[in-house]
Amino acid sequence: MYPSRRFGYSDDPWFRIGTFPVSTTVFVVGLGVVSMFIWGIEGRFGPLFRELVLVSENYQLGSVVEGDIWRLVTWPIPNEPHFWTIVLFAIFYMLGSQIESLLGRWRFAFFLAALTLIPAVIVTAVEAVAGVNGYVAGLRMVEVGVLVAFAAQYAQARFWPGIPGWVIAVVIVGLDAIQALGNRNWFALIVLACTVAVALLGIRAFGYATNLTWIPKLSLASSSGQSSASTRPSRSRRRGRGRDHLRAVRPRDESVTPETDALLDQVASQGLDSLSRKQRKQLEAHARRLRRRR
Repeated sequence: MYPSRRFGYSDDPWFRIGTFPVSTTVFVVGLGVVSMFIWGIEGRFGPLFRELVLVSENYQLGSVVEGDIWRLVTWPIPNEPHFWTIVLFAIFYMLGSQIESLLGRWRFAFFLAALTLIPAVIVTAVEAVAGVNGYVAGLRMVEVGVLVAFAAQYAQARFWPGIPGWVIAVVIVGLDAIQALGNRNWFALIVLACTVAVALLGIRAFGYATNLTWIPKLSLASSSGQSSASTRPSRSRRRGRGRDHLRAVRPRDESVTPETDALLDQVASQGLDSLSRKQRKQLEAHARRLRRRR
């Protein structure tokens, strides 16, 4: 079960094309689709894409170490035309829409920028010091970061055929790590490790994934530089988003058990979807008892 009303929903888009809202998620996916056509026209390392990928200097394409600073932020743009690239875009669209709905457009854009820039800066620094070689391009690593953030916030969300989100995230990250390790691709392994770290630290810094207490919560000044206007809740948020975003109000009843009290706190911080079936039944039983007393 996913937490918002429908995939791709954005109540706070950057702009609209006709009636279609263009959110950060939609813009990124659209850019990726366009990049596949360009890739097909000019080839893998064509005149445009050879200037965008994040690559070590031994590839003789230019690199950040040689002064191509823009590569630190342009490397997710080139995406190879492939069936699995389309699957990747679909997953990014579904999960990215949920995280953008949760964070808001400004903070989600900042989150994607961090997933792009920080791993690139770190792997470039390691390249300069230790001489690791490799290259990374495409939305794949950013999508992994979004998946990790989603799984951290909605650990029990079910993917087909009923697999919890956190299991999917662990399997995908684990497979990527094993593949990079087997190929001795330290460049890709460093980018992957940094991506996971940024995703977990980022979602915690924004005040979510509160169950992951082992992850330090960093302080973000002014919510990542958002203006006061952009930090105000959107109209749809002010009206409420349905039962998945209900806030629990603790009843003034001395008979509330510590276990029920903990469930109410969990609903208040993470939403009803964070409860297991057993926990929901416990909360419903408590509500029936309150109604009988009244």
